Amino acid sequence: MNPIDLMLRVIREHTPQSKWTGSPLEPFRQVANTNRGDIGEEFVARYLESFDIPVHRSESRIMEWDLEIRGKRFEVKTASEDSGGSFQFNHVRLDRNYDYLLCLGIRPAEIRFEAWRKGEVSEQIAGTLVRMAEGQAVTFKLTKKPETMRTIEDLPGWIRQAIVQL
Repeated sequence: MNPIDLMLRVIREHTPQSKWTGSPLEPFRQVANTNRGDIGEEFVARYLESFDIPVHRSESRIMEWDLEIRGKRFEVKTASEDSGGSFQFNHVRLDRNYDYLLCLGIRPAEIRFEAWRKGEVSEQIAGTLVRMAEGQAVTFKLTKKPETMRTIEDLPGWIRQAIVQL
């Protein structure tokens, strides 16, 4: 018996089937967490530009916002749906200079979004903020269920209606 083949068989038997296996957006789950944010930001920019909504990207990762849309600065957070059916948007910061938090949720075959003014986030209207680490109050996690978010197809209309140009 080939020990590698045996090990692979045992691994398969002890690995639960993921809802992502074979799904259209499965490659997103294979991307390193550090790259998911870049992918989300670039997706939002290109998606809105395809609807003739100009988007200005921040000059670097150290800026306090990711995208400028219709004169408003957006912090973009991207998360994949977890095994429990929720999104965990990590490292939400209230000490940065942005106007809106836009959360992009990636499901196996669907993309959802929701956005809030920064004040709504800090007042926990967007949801309960949980500290990322005990004893600190700088970065937070926001958990959202897909049914509390909009389909991505609604994003251009939401931008046109909600974001008044400066």
